Amino acid sequence: MSWNPMKPGFTKAVKGVALVTAVLLLAPLSTRAEEDKDKETLRDKQQKEAWLKALPYPGGIKDESDLIGMNSLRMWYLMTYPTGQMPSSPWSKAKAHVKLEVGDAEVWQEPGLIPPGQKGGMKSITGEAVIAPGTNTWVSYGPQPLDSTGTTNNAYQYGTVAGRVSVGGLAVDPTNTDVAYAGFTAGGAWKTTNLSAATPTWTPLWDDKDFVTQSAGAIEIDPNNHNVVYFGTGDFDANDQFGEGIMKTTDGGTTWTQLGADVFTPYSPSVPVGGNRWSNQNVRVIKVDPKNSSRIVVGTRYDLYITHDGGANWQICGFGANHTDPSASNPTFTTINRISSLILDSRGATTVGYVAVGYYANNGNGDNGVYRFTMPTSGCPSSFTLLNAGFPAGTGNGVNNANGGSITGRTELASGIGSDGKLTIYAQVSKATDQTNEGTYVLRPDDGSTTWTKLSGPTWGTCSTGTSGTGQDWYDLFIAVNPANDKDLYIGHIDAFRVTVNSTYTTATASNLTNVYTTSCPSYGKVHPDQHAFTFVGTSGTTFLLGNDGGVFYNNASGATANWKQINGSFNTNQFYAGQIGKNFATGPQWWFGGMQDNGSSSWDSSKTNLTSTARSVGGDGFFTAFDVLAGTETAGWWFTEYTYGSIYCSKNSGADGPFSSGCGPNSYTGSADWSTPFMMDTLHCTNSVCRNLMIGEDYVWAAGAIGAQKPTWKKVSGSLIRAGSTTDSIIAINMAPSEPKAGVTGSAEGKVFWTDAMFTGASCTQAAANTASFSCTPPNTAATWRDVDSTNSVLPNRAVLGVTFDPTDHTRVYAAVGGFNVNTPTTPGHVFEFKWNGSSFTKADKTGNLPDVPASGIVVNPLNRKQVFLGTYFGFYYTDDIDAATPVWTRYQWGLPNTVIQYLTVDRGATGTPLQGTTLMAFTYGRGVYAIKLPTGGGTFPAH
Repeated sequence: MSWNPMKPGFTKAVKGVALVTAVLLLAPLSTRAEEDKDKETLRDKQQKEAWLKALPYPGGIKDESDLIGMNSLRMWYLMTYPTGQMPSSPWSKAKAHVKLEVGDAEVWQEPGLIPPGQKGGMKSITGEAVIAPGTNTWVSYGPQPLDSTGTTNNAYQYGTVAGRVSVGGLAVDPTNTDVAYAGFTAGGAWKTTNLSAATPTWTPLWDDKDFVTQSAGAIEIDPNNHNVVYFGTGDFDANDQFGEGIMKTTDGGTTWTQLGADVFTPYSPSVPVGGNRWSNQNVRVIKVDPKNSSRIVVGTRYDLYITHDGGANWQICGFGANHTDPSASNPTFTTINRISSLILDSRGATTVGYVAVGYYANNGNGDNGVYRFTMPTSGCPSSFTLLNAGFPAGTGNGVNNANGGSITGRTELASGIGSDGKLTIYAQVSKATDQTNEGTYVLRPDDGSTTWTKLSGPTWGTCSTGTSGTGQDWYDLFIAVNPANDKDLYIGHIDAFRVTVNSTYTTATASNLTNVYTTSCPSYGKVHPDQHAFTFVGTSGTTFLLGNDGGVFYNNASGATANWKQINGSFNTNQFYAGQIGKNFATGPQWWFGGMQDNGSSSWDSSKTNLTSTARSVGGDGFFTAFDVLAGTETAGWWFTEYTYGSIYCSKNSGADGPFSSGCGPNSYTGSADWSTPFMMDTLHCTNSVCRNLMIGEDYVWAAGAIGAQKPTWKKVSGSLIRAGSTTDSIIAINMAPSEPKAGVTGSAEGKVFWTDAMFTGASCTQAAANTASFSCTPPNTAATWRDVDSTNSVLPNRAVLGVTFDPTDHTRVYAAVGGFNVNTPTTPGHVFEFKWNGSSFTKADKTGNLPDVPASGIVVNPLNRKQVFLGTYFGFYYTDDIDAATPVWTRYQWGLPNTVIQYLTVDRGATGTPLQGTTLMAFTYGRGVYAIKLPTGGGTFPAH
């Protein structure tokens, strides 16, 4: 029986739910309503109601926070289908495999190849200029940063932004407040040494090719040595990136050591229970004992760990009803010790710790609550004392269900010292039932108190009479205490608030510092929504850094509106799903256009004086994009963006940046579109002045061969192209053939690849007519014949097909990039496959060769050399010079490119007269923006010398 990503614990009734992922919407409520209306056209009411009832939330999806909760399920599903398992330490194993079996093309060791100052492929430019893609190095094309003020109908106006900052992803050196660190969910670790400058400069710390992850957060500076800094890995909040240990530096970020790679890993074998293992040990918090720097306590998504030898050995510490039991089949009734916060009090002879358990994905986790412990000299604490007095009934009672369990969900802790010299601990608590705010609690333990007091107030309003939502408290939540005044708090939800507590610690009032969705407020547009991290700069309590889904923000006047500063100019940390490159990119003019997690869609062109990209279309999540490379400028030609579930927006000749209108895709899908529905324009087969062939895939393929006065005319051109009988499969990858305008290929989430040579019809729909005035294609009125390249999956693994492409000279030969891991399909391993139609059947070949066992995502064949294939993976970039070999030899090439998740690869259309001879390979990464490198010419090896 194939694994259902919505199990254990709940059954999925309607196809498509498993493929629904979510991140955050940036649009104001009015824009959200328009987007929701557009989504409604994608499925009829009856299907949607059934779909909602199948979700693991009371009453189905009520708001965007429920959708956010689906994100990790989709990511896990695509990586682990069909068994739901991942190998332990996959990225560390990939690193070892590369060193032994693959090798890196390190051309920078040869003198004279890399110009001075070009390390990392980063360039600074002044004045209008084409940035040449590197001949021997990848070059960054931003966004650095993203200018988010250009969206249609002012959907979001948050200034210059970057990617998402991780929970706990900010820290300032206590001995030098010009030194600060930032950690991004998928964008790595960064450092500045001039934080007080008008424009601080941030430098990436993890761009070395040997880094096993770019997911950085949970920063801890050793209180006894400011040069010793720890970063946790993995995405605690949304769980769409997976950790690989704790990274430690002893010299302020110059060199790094990996700790606990086999403990803090996607699938840890360290503490088996009932024959099972812990999954997703993403790190939430790291605390170094001020009394002993070798003693470190770590909280993760699954349990508390301690080391007494600086991280060489780790021990799990169970408490409450028990530590997490992964052997249980139903998570609704399984104790999950998700450590949501941790503080250490070292004022006495022995350090005392307070740890919060805040599992938020069910309705009453039995261990949720706050516990006190005494730091041991070895092993785990001898006991944990539950501090549940004053908290809602049921807190920490060990009952794992909605009726008898605690309503407390995620809980964040912060502490300060009062004017009386006594410790004050605050707990910001969300509800497990609906993830909204439950309350702000205070505890003053120095007098022996073990009872929490719930503050009367605060209320989470806006500058007007509106209310700022707290329904995402499981995702975006923090609390901090002013080091100079324990009654002055900062609390983050979707908005950031300053909270004032009265002298008796009984009541509190709040003021909204950001008003991210209330356009009438003076602070609107100063700060991006969804707050994850906060740290004070120095001890005055007036200056701080704020981290959210849009990067890092600075304020030196206690949050005053006039003093917000966006300090994102150095970061290229946006998380791209896909994108398109312009024509003749090597010599320009240059264009790229892509869609990002939580930052919509944006474009960059070489008329700009720097690497700042411009937001286009609507806010929220952006996925696949398309534009007419012949007619396209910001004020001419057709432009297409995509919102969730294949909701297509488009614009033509309408002025810079819009307006983009909805409803530009098929009126209603026959099946269910994926969250990131693959969509593309054929830029190689056009008339002499316009490109207009379009393709989109859900369960079926739709095509458009003409774009009317307003929007494309779509026809369904296939039957179902997913796994027969599946309720979870959808098309997630598509492509169109360079050598035949009628040919297309699709890949699905459950290991199906289909091919056709009849997606379009027409006497002038030929290779010979392409790029002339007479070229014209029409989708057939009935479904074309699509062929399953491996109907029994005898060679092609039954795993997610994340990328598909064609031989540039032969439309009957296709390649597939396969995600997941071999452990889940042991009889059909591999990540790259070739299929060739001979007129009656397909020949099939595994072309994985010496590649590491990591998900392969983007795949492209060099249009100048059909034997040369490029591959983007979740662990870097690879190429082979001979795909025809029975066992191709692959080489890893990272010079100038951080070791990041490469989500999508594409090649440009060539110069006028040679449209099929592209010049540039472009990589859209999930966390480090956009990179490009020049294609080798004349059949040369890659990189060209």
